[in-house]
Amino acid sequence: MWSRNFLLLALLVGSGPALAGEDDAVALGRKLMAENGCNGACHQAKAPGGDPAKLYTRADAKVKSLDGLRRQVERCVAMVGAQIMPDEIDPVVAALNHDYYKFK
Repeated sequence: MWSRNFLLLALLVGSGPALAGEDDAVALGRKLMAENGCNGACHQAKAPGGDPAKLYTRADAKVKSLDGLRRQVERCVAMVGAQIMPDEIDPVVAALNHDYYKFK
């Protein structure tokens, strides 16, 4: 019993700093993307091998800057009618940049 509780505590403590240090905007952006089906059928159809994550990391990516990423997110939101408000675009951009693009 003790070893199982110790293992659970170690897992929680081990994952704590990464979660605690995560930027609120990035977390909100990920939540908004999940709620709106981002990385769904549209991205799967356009992505190499049907893997939506590869859409962001392919060598011939169209997005070349943080401003370009923001414009692309705005276009995607407008095209699919996602329930992402204008003031929620920046968190989505933050999440995509953090997870895939890594623009400064």
